[in-house]
Amino acid sequence: MTKRSLRQNFCAKTSCTDGVLMKEEDKFSGQKEEDKFSGQKEEDKFSGQKEEDKFSGQKEEDKFSEEDEISGQKEEDKFSGQKEEDKFSGQKEEDKFSETSGDGLQHSSDTKQLRYSLKIYLSMVRAVLASIKVYCQTLQVTQAKAACFQTLTDECFKLNNQRLLDLIKDGSLVQFKLVSLNSNHSEESLTEGVQCKKMKLISLALYDIPSLHNTKQDSIGSMLFAESFLDSCIQLSGGCDVNSNVFILTSCIPRHQIWSLSGNDRKMHTSAPSLPINFWGEPLMTQGDIYMSGTWTALLPPERVVLTAWTHGITVQTSDYGSVSLLGSDINSIALYDGDSMSKVTLLLLNINLTSIMADRLPPHLYSEVDERGMFTLILAFSPHTKAHTQLFGNVLPAWKMESQLPEVKRLNELNCNIQEIHTYLQRQIDVSFSSETWPLKKVSLAMPHLYDFLEHLTTSCGLYGSVTRDVYQSLMVSQNTGHESTDDKIIVTIITGAPGSGKDVLADVISSFNTNIINWIVFKQSEECQLDMAHLHQTMTTAAQTSSHWLLSKTTRLIIVAPGFCDTPEVVRAISFHSDHSYRSLFHVGAVTLCIDPLNFFIENKLTLPMLTAHCAQGWVNNIVFTSQTMAPSELLDNIQTLIRSINYDVAMLKAEQGHVKRSADLDLIMSETAFSESHMERSRVLLKPYWREGYPHAWPCLPVMNDVLLQFTHPLEKHLTLINLRNLKKSFQSFPFIGNIYNVTGLLAFT
Repeated sequence: MTKRSLRQNFCAKTSCTDGVLMKEEDKFSGQKEEDKFSGQKEEDKFSGQKEEDKFSGQKEEDKFSEEDEISGQKEEDKFSGQKEEDKFSGQKEEDKFSETSGDGLQHSSDTKQLRYSLKIYLSMVRAVLASIKVYCQTLQVTQAKAACFQTLTDECFKLNNQRLLDLIKDGSLVQFKLVSLNSNHSEESLTEGVQCKKMKLISLALYDIPSLHNTKQDSIGSMLFAESFLDSCIQLSGGCDVNSNVFILTSCIPRHQIWSLSGNDRKMHTSAPSLPINFWGEPLMTQGDIYMSGTWTALLPPERVVLTAWTHGITVQTSDYGSVSLLGSDINSIALYDGDSMSKVTLLLLNINLTSIMADRLPPHLYSEVDERGMFTLILAFSPHTKAHTQLFGNVLPAWKMESQLPEVKRLNELNCNIQEIHTYLQRQIDVSFSSETWPLKKVSLAMPHLYDFLEHLTTSCGLYGSVTRDVYQSLMVSQNTGHESTDDKIIVTIITGAPGSGKDVLADVISSFNTNIINWIVFKQSEECQLDMAHLHQTMTTAAQTSSHWLLSKTTRLIIVAPGFCDTPEVVRAISFHSDHSYRSLFHVGAVTLCIDPLNFFIENKLTLPMLTAHCAQGWVNNIVFTSQTMAPSELLDNIQTLIRSINYDVAMLKAEQGHVKRSADLDLIMSETAFSESHMERSRVLLKPYWREGYPHAWPCLPVMNDVLLQFTHPLEKHLTLINLRNLKKSFQSFPFIGNIYNVTGLLAFT
């Protein structure tokens, strides 16, 4: 599938040079291709030789005799039998993008036609990119098409061709297409307002483009521009707002290319003209491996050029469209940005006023971004640790500062968005070239600079289905804010959860015994059930709030909630956030969530775990996991459980506390943390796993198989021997799936009378 094609039919294939419009006759089927430049045959003879040019069957003698002004010689140029004297004292030399050769009028017309076609092509590029942006923001194909046509009309309006504008507004010769592609590369229509996660193809075609002369019979041909892209969208409910990011898959293919000359003509047109030293000054530097571009980032990558710096100007030589010469009077201002480091890419920013003469000297893609003052910026980039970089600071800048007709070079501390993107693009190229080890994904990002930004956005949007509320959206975007909410005036809540018999009760007792002289501990417990007693919890929270106001000056009040073993952790957090009394809701803040696991009571059968245990280990819902057995010696069982948990949650802290007794102060600090649960990455993970957990639905992790509590009360003493035998035989009586009647935990309480 061809991404882009540019077909310009001028009765022959055209290509852009440094002003010379080349007509090439392409011959296939084994035929030899002959390049004819206006039917002329040219023989170049230098060093006093006679040059004979044949244009349209006519013989013309051109005599070039260059006399150096330093040695007092006189320079005479003869073109078409005429003698021309170039005077540089007080006069400004005008370098023309189009050189005159042969039939000057015909050549000038063809060059203007070529510039005209290039500007139309750049307008198509801008229209397609604008259409992609509108679609990602609205998910509306009709609005994307309207934006494409509007942008194309606005850009082509600058060309002053009414017939072209009429054809665009009519739409009969304009074809716009925006579709999705399935795995079989077949096109599918997009539904308005519905997000599609497939790759998309957008194309814009212009047929029978009218020529610059605006004649009805004359047409320069047809053009087609296309892009393939992926989009990532987060759609907000209750409106049409969409937070989006786009990754253009075909951005690694240059959107602009000017074909080179060949043979002797290429040497003639790409070589810099001989200039008198007293007009340009002394040559300060001539170095290659310098990058040049405009400020439009869509035309990345920059092109490599050879720069010659003079005392009063610069000359840039390219292999594609010749040389560009800029005098001090051509440049409005010069700025330098080096990032305050000699190891970073240095940018030389030339602000130039776009006059009609300047527009004829430069190719259109260099001044595609013009501000309201008619100014555009030409960027020259110098890679660090190169000769060009060294000579720029060692020779060029000091000479320009002392005596030069160029504007004063001003140092910049920061760049605007577009130029900063170009600097980042070039800096990544340098960093990777000096890196000893480079990952394949990083190499791909060199040609596609927006890859990492898109992947970061995609990690957020890929887990969402449908629209989300603004609260959910703010939770997803909380990662942009690295600050923490102040907890000085709030009651810190520590949640301890785990299966029955996991040692969570012991851990709660151990924690509540620390620093009792400065902390007033309140512990909430209930029977081991799958449901949380919210009324009891809210009553405990009310008591904690009242106690906090009573001990405000002497002690800090903290609340420990021992969650029921098979209760969903989001239900506990939600119950804390939605206290029945609104005045108490803002007083409590969840500090950390700790899960207790007894490795001996982790699996039901084979590798099937007790219900809710793996759900308790999910990302965003637990900060610490405490193993309460198998910690005194190496245990294969414990290693297998840790491997399983690490595959579920890669960043959870795993601690060891035999029978729930914490001995290390570092472990205690993690369990009693005041901000761990509210970290930005934790909040983001919670929303991605359960976007609507605050609303209480859907219940993503039901307690299956259903677990029940059975309370047996004995009025007579039990025989110890028989009781132990029956308890040991419980495991032998286990039933397989669906595990009805199995007993996994027994807790006994003694009553003394």
